[in-house]
Amino acid sequence: MAIPFISNIGFTEVNSAGTLNDKAGTAKSKLPIQFFKLTDNISGNLTLNNDSAHKKIILDTNGNTILNSSGSPLTTNSNTTLELIGSGNVQSTLKTSTVTNTSTGHTGTTNFSNSNTSTIVVSNVGTDTSVVKYVERSIAAGNNAMQIVRIKGSEVDAGVTASGGSTPNASTIFAQGGDYFSSSGGTAIFMGDTSTSSGSPESFNYRLILSGFGPNTVSALGMHEGANIDAGAYPNLGFNGAIGAHNRYADVTSGFHSFLYAGSSATTRRFWFKFERSGNDRSFVFTNNLSISCVLSGADPFDGVTVSSGATATSTRTNSTDGSHDITMTISGNNGSGLPFALADVNSGTGSLDTSAYSGTLSTKAFS
Repeated sequence: MAIPFISNIGFTEVNSAGTLNDKAGTAKSKLPIQFFKLTDNISGNLTLNNDSAHKKIILDTNGNTILNSSGSPLTTNSNTTLELIGSGNVQSTLKTSTVTNTSTGHTGTTNFSNSNTSTIVVSNVGTDTSVVKYVERSIAAGNNAMQIVRIKGSEVDAGVTASGGSTPNASTIFAQGGDYFSSSGGTAIFMGDTSTSSGSPESFNYRLILSGFGPNTVSALGMHEGANIDAGAYPNLGFNGAIGAHNRYADVTSGFHSFLYAGSSATTRRFWFKFERSGNDRSFVFTNNLSISCVLSGADPFDGVTVSSGATATSTRTNSTDGSHDITMTISGNNGSGLPFALADVNSGTGSLDTSAYSGTLSTKAFS
């Protein structure tokens, strides 16, 4: 018996990603009933464009999968509902979204793609500017008179007089518990001394940088002198310890630095310091707008940080102007129905999808 030919059905076998209309061909794609059958697993996306000639459209997975690691597995823009049948999984396997800014001067807001506009905001925080301080010390009369000036973080915050600007965080300027200067978080510069009636010696040509070395470090001797030192301005002022050029000395054995002032009469002097900072802190604030938690990675600046739905995560680069970053957000897990989460819809088109006769497993988007 001859099998009758059904002239109004377009039957198309599909074994690769692409546009279903094109795979059917110009003539067949104009038939009112379209039947597409997978003959292989599909990696990527299948798109169906609208055609007014279509009255019924069926896509049979035939036990094969449609998996798209970069977006939606299906995009149907047809005004006629696409009926999905078969047992093959149809899923987006897109689990990550990455934001990268290579400019060290970057600030502002950047949205993560496919994330319900989850954001990373990079901004300046704090007012870590250079600050000038002085300490007053009384010095007795006599050519061998001297005054030790030992400043550490607690003294800077508690009682050292400020002359403009704000006080940098003491814990980053000085080693906690020590009496010596630390280069961490800023550079401490001794600027000279004045009488109590004088102003700041910032314009004086005597600058001694006190950073980059700690106590009991003999190799540091000679590394502490800054440029533009005028020995004639303060010929008898320096560091207590081994004698060096211009009466500037370094005590590398007892863990502190002190100043020597020799004079023939009693006096009170102001010893001036400037703390120079390299810049403001950089704050990185991530906001998770997904319906589920995600994990931030990349170590620039987050690494292995879990952020709940609707929550934020903050990382701060202290005393840094570097706003560059490379952050990847990753999702995982299934919903209550066992559907795996993804960062894309199963269908990214304007048309509708009927899964009432479908027995495979779809993915589900991680946000509404």
